[in-house]
Amino acid sequence: MHTFKKNVLSPFLCAAVSLWLGLLFLPAAAILAPAQVTFRDITAQAGIHFTHNNGAFGKKWLPETMGPGCAFIDYDNDGFPDILLVNGQDWPGHTKNGATTLKLYHNNHDGTFTDVTRKSGLGISLFGLGVAVGDYDNDGFDDIFITTVGQSHLFHNNGNGTFTDVTKSAGLWGPNEFSTGAAWVDYDRDGKLDLVVANYVQWSEQTDLYCTLDGSHKSYCTPESYKGTSARLWHNLGNGKFEDATQKAGLYDPTSKGLGVAILDYNNDGWPDILTDGPTSLSRTTRNRISSI
Repeated sequence: MHTFKKNVLSPFLCAAVSLWLGLLFLPAAAILAPAQVTFRDITAQAGIHFTHNNGAFGKKWLPETMGPGCAFIDYDNDGFPDILLVNGQDWPGHTKNGATTLKLYHNNHDGTFTDVTRKSGLGISLFGLGVAVGDYDNDGFDDIFITTVGQSHLFHNNGNGTFTDVTKSAGLWGPNEFSTGAAWVDYDRDGKLDLVVANYVQWSEQTDLYCTLDGSHKSYCTPESYKGTSARLWHNLGNGKFEDATQKAGLYDPTSKGLGVAILDYNNDGWPDILTDGPTSLSRTTRNRISSI
């Protein structure tokens, strides 16, 4: 028995010793060298054909400087993430690119995607900027909120591959703002997702300002040229409707110039807090004080 154990263990001991000796004599650079990670553009190969329309036609309006949002969403719950791309549109009276819409691409499970925008009901033209994905009515299917220049939109997932614009019936109709980022958050922990929307500045076609770098040609204005506007917090009432809880929740700040929204519990008290950031001012973290009320 003693001899059997010796014969079995010896090869492993020798291998271990050899490994350690090999490591000792390896150059430090070889040990610490990071793994080489490379990426390859497979957009066309995957069947994604998308061009962003920022609406630019020469007047250099501020929204034209913004890029579009995008999201992965498993809208049909088949276990494979699909792709949603947000798009802008031509300005009224200045048609240049023709009709451009949101784009929804269905994952074919083989590395390729199929454009199902028209069939899904999302073939709507709007000046879209951001997107937030969440199941606001807890029916098991992710819904979509699109931020825009103008009226933002909420699309309900019908569970059959289609979406319905429920902006009006949900109580979200009315605000005509320069909305950018958005995030779903159950800020009161009642089991229903609420919605935070970041707004950029007070801008419209009628209030567009003239800025110039050389004194003779118009340039894009920086956000410092415009007044800020508050983010909005929409409280989920639980019946497919929302109410504006911005002021009640202490989120109202008319000086804000928001671009992005992030949700975090920065003080580990179990209540989600809200971080908004902008291009010219310090980021703002709004502490959730519900736990102390």
